[in-house]
Amino acid sequence: MRAVAGPGRWVWGLSGLVTAAALAIPGARLITSPGTDWDTISAAPQPVVTRTETVPQPVTSLVVQSNGGQVQVVSARVDRVHVTETISYNQGTSPPVVTQSVSGGRLSLSDPACTHADCNVDFDVTVPADVTVTASTGGGQVVVSGTAGANLASSGGPVQATLIGGPLTVNTGGGPLAVRGVSGPLRAETDGGSLIAQDIAAATATITTGGGPAAVTFVTAPQKVLVSTDGGPATLAVPGGPYNLTANSEGGPQSVRIATDPTALPSITIISGGGSLRVEPSGGAG
Repeated sequence: MRAVAGPGRWVWGLSGLVTAAALAIPGARLITSPGTDWDTISAAPQPVVTRTETVPQPVTSLVVQSNGGQVQVVSARVDRVHVTETISYNQGTSPPVVTQSVSGGRLSLSDPACTHADCNVDFDVTVPADVTVTASTGGGQVVVSGTAGANLASSGGPVQATLIGGPLTVNTGGGPLAVRGVSGPLRAETDGGSLIAQDIAAATATITTGGGPAAVTFVTAPQKVLVSTDGGPATLAVPGGPYNLTANSEGGPQSVRIATDPTALPSITIISGGGSLRVEPSGGAG
């Protein structure tokens, strides 16, 4: 049942005030006790509810918070935002409440009931291409593609961000990060996870991995780049040049194959902290 909490705000319950609703049990949760015989263990099914809705109000920005579930946001040629929730919860309990609100063009989705309960909500959202996205999970995967900008945090889960038309800020908290086709300023931190960034057209980029490997390729000449891996191998490919380059592998193997000039305005700082370091030309535009 949906309870109206104010203009543009809803609390989604189980019953059918959504575009489509389906009940399924595709997965199972293992229930064990001390002394469990793992050879004879059985699995109890975990109820799963899937719901889909089209948001009637215009949306210019999206905020999604999932406490452990996955978040996927993709752009399409649509006029309204479409939301699909996949909700799993303990058998014998009620489905957790999922909240939605729209204010000033900002759509907010969250699962506050799962902060302290054993439940999980995955959000799959389709948005117009001019929407910006802020998404966070408590360890679940985040996938965002084709939006006007994004601010993402996964608390250890993997993150994929592709074809972002504006600024992108990411912190994976240890999870791997894959980025492709970013046009706006890029700030990426993995806290030990691996990082692969391809087809980057950002004028500025700050990339830190906290020990994980980093491989970054620009298709247009950047103005200012910082790459720091704290021991992980670092590879950077840029077109054009010359660049005002500071490269420090702190004893690790080092290779620089681009044109450099200490008076050049475009600047690159790359520090590997002992890992291998390589700076090379890319096939992009200078």
